[in-house]
Amino acid sequence: MESLVNSMVFRANIYKHTSFMRGILTKKSKSTNQNSVILRLQNVSKSFGTVKALDDVTLDIRAGEILSILGENGAGKSTLMKILSGLYQPTSGDVFVDKSWFDNGDNNGNLEIVKLENPRFSMKLGIGMVYQHFQLVEPFTVVENVTLGNEFVTRRILLDEETAREEVKKVSEKFGLPIDPDAIVEELPVGLKQRVEILKQLYRDAELLILDEPSAVLTPSEVQELFKTMNNLRAAGKSLIFITHKLAEPLEVADRIVVMRGGKMVGETTPDKADREKLAEMVVGKKIMKKLDRLTVKDPKTVLKVENLFVRDDKVTENYLVEDVSLTTHTGEIVGIAGVQGNGQPELLETIMSLRPTHDGTISLNENGETHDITHDSTIDIIRHGVAYIPEDRSSSGLVLDLKLNENIWLGFHGNRKQAITYTKEILPEEEQDVSELKEDQLSPIEKVTHNYFLPNRVIDWMSSHIVDLFKVKTSGIFANIRSLSGGNQQKVLVGREFAKHPKLIVAAEPSRGVDIGVQTQIHEELIRMRNEGVSILLASSDLEEVLALSDHLLIAFDGKIVASGAMDSFTLSEISQYMTTGMIEEVKK
Repeated sequence: MESLVNSMVFRANIYKHTSFMRGILTKKSKSTNQNSVILRLQNVSKSFGTVKALDDVTLDIRAGEILSILGENGAGKSTLMKILSGLYQPTSGDVFVDKSWFDNGDNNGNLEIVKLENPRFSMKLGIGMVYQHFQLVEPFTVVENVTLGNEFVTRRILLDEETAREEVKKVSEKFGLPIDPDAIVEELPVGLKQRVEILKQLYRDAELLILDEPSAVLTPSEVQELFKTMNNLRAAGKSLIFITHKLAEPLEVADRIVVMRGGKMVGETTPDKADREKLAEMVVGKKIMKKLDRLTVKDPKTVLKVENLFVRDDKVTENYLVEDVSLTTHTGEIVGIAGVQGNGQPELLETIMSLRPTHDGTISLNENGETHDITHDSTIDIIRHGVAYIPEDRSSSGLVLDLKLNENIWLGFHGNRKQAITYTKEILPEEEQDVSELKEDQLSPIEKVTHNYFLPNRVIDWMSSHIVDLFKVKTSGIFANIRSLSGGNQQKVLVGREFAKHPKLIVAAEPSRGVDIGVQTQIHEELIRMRNEGVSILLASSDLEEVLALSDHLLIAFDGKIVASGAMDSFTLSEISQYMTTGMIEEVKK
């Protein structure tokens, strides 16, 4: 009996202690004043060797507000957030905090210097980071993920799952984030996985939440749910920092918008005083193209034809990832595929590139008036037919991260020497072009077999330097390991390499993923330029605005099928949204 009482007392103490740490029982409700500063970065700089990532940044974060931070890749946003989350220490400058607000919600206006010496200290203070790439244990349940590292226990060793489940329910109900606590995380859609990440921070009583590109992987409806969540958190007295590259989003949900460029704060505005054009100009530092001019291509020819394509699921063979899909692209045309992620778009493009096997159906390519059945061709043979490919995941399918930048450029041409020579002639002075060619009669027997896979070093280096300059890739040089580049700069290398191939067809999945507005504009301009020159483009993107801005012809994917097809101007935005979210197969446009 005594041991039972001791166990109950211990359990109660653990419950009280953990609740106190999270503030569920002890922290009183906030009555925030939105003008009060609860955290200030003052004259903060951060250097990595000779590179200055942050340059004398001063920024106030206020109680109960949503602050959006915009900026190009390399502008310093991530470095700033890593200082707040305790991952980095500033080279100079100070961080001031209103500890009273973080502790009990009182805005006494007293700011004191703190050293955010590590992530544990920042979390204990009340700063929570929700990363773009989720930090979840997929096979665990929601409760197990939320409480991981801060579990309820009995007898010091046994997990108290019942109490944990009840506490997670309390937090989810308090902040309007309904979710099944017993659901397995790997079975949840992306939007709910993100909700679990937010719950993890709220469970630990985060008062300032940093959301890093939270809408990057969400559907339009999930984005609206996210905004609803953000507004609920603000209403509950939380402060939020919202990092995004989508210009329309801060205009919809933020209270303030600050812009960073080159490691500095260059501007601040509010949604009622700005629009997308103004924000884009602030981010880039100059006016950007507002309209993509298109030329009418005379006598368009069929380039790619997909007929009744079926692609099976690797894991569940009776399921189809792509089901009875037919489509056609023409010269001088961009065919865009709109759809919620997970409806077969990447699998369709991977199958066209022979990265997935075709279960049934045919894929043909028209080249110089001749039709080639490429259904069962190898990927390298398809590339030799004049097809460029921008994969959805650059890390696993587009680049080899352990190779150098110039070696990754070479990989795009190693099976097609002719493409490389053509590109080199365009960028080199005439007197230097001879080094890029070898006459057939000068080749040894082995070279005649292998020379298509080898290029002179100078050719590779010239091509790499040209692509780096053209796309303003931020790198220490063409011999830098590609892994050392930011994700956005890796994307620039990939896109620049594929565009350099003078393709007849571009198969592009997420061409501007992870890049800033300036580079996105450049990529869009290049796509339109190539379209105007007769290149055929098949584009799939989770960014609906990108698809709508670029496409001449629209396909809408739902559950592995194309449920609607037509010219861009034949759809309303409402119709597109309905097709994307419900399929509406009975009303498919012809």
